[in-house]
Amino acid sequence: MEHGCELVRFAGALMKPDTAELAAAREAVAERLGPEAVTTASIIGGNFSMLDRVANAIGISVDAMVVKPTADFREALGINTFPSAVNTLG
Repeated sequence: MEHGCELVRFAGALMKPDTAELAAAREAVAERLGPEAVTTASIIGGNFSMLDRVANAIGISVDAMVVKPTADFREALGINTFPSAVNTLG
């Protein structure tokens, strides 16, 4: 697996209700990058989730200058289908 793929898998698993997938992703990060990386990735993921929820709750949307140039990779990554996309992407 390419370096960093474990972190991408872990980040995706954090957003899903599948605890088995999360446990497997957590284990992959720990094996490849060490247990400290699991802690760091968890803190970053939790902080991002918190900030995203605050922004959504108060109605902050993504600036138009960001929405247009990111359309291709947002579509490829499935970001446009996230429930919060309705609030942040207009």
